[in-house]
Amino acid sequence: MRLGLIGAAALAMGAVLTVGSANAADEPRLTAALGDEVLKLIDIAPKGTKVLVNDAMVLEDRDSALVSFVNAYTLDGRWLLLLKAESDAKDCPARFRVLELSSPKPRVSPPFGSCSDAAEVATDGGVMTVTMPVPASKDIAAWTYRDGRIARTR
Repeated sequence: MRLGLIGAAALAMGAVLTVGSANAADEPRLTAALGDEVLKLIDIAPKGTKVLVNDAMVLEDRDSALVSFVNAYTLDGRWLLLLKAESDAKDCPARFRVLELSSPKPRVSPPFGSCSDAAEVATDGGVMTVTMPVPASKDIAAWTYRDGRIARTR
């Protein structure tokens, strides 16, 4: 079972996590209570993950070997979650998505990333910025999430 890093800051802000074994069909591998919202990650066979918010499906990923919860952030009173989609491909082992919970309807960004699984996150001025190295180079790539949109900025 792999979960990814769950920051103490997210837990201090009211996030509660429960990790399940996910052996039975439709049993959550992870349940997280974030404010008034409940996130569930459910593994589906043969590979893939369903992401539910308050028992409503917001994402069904059948292309990735595993979707995991990286961390939760509050930004101007909104909950933003970073999700990592891991693949079996050696040339691109990971991509990311932002899930915004605190809007009228949960929003999920398109997948983004440099294929590195080493993402760093900063929040400031109403913007979430995700940076990561570019494999096979010394460059750093960056994406910003603002008002439901993800854009590459570097």
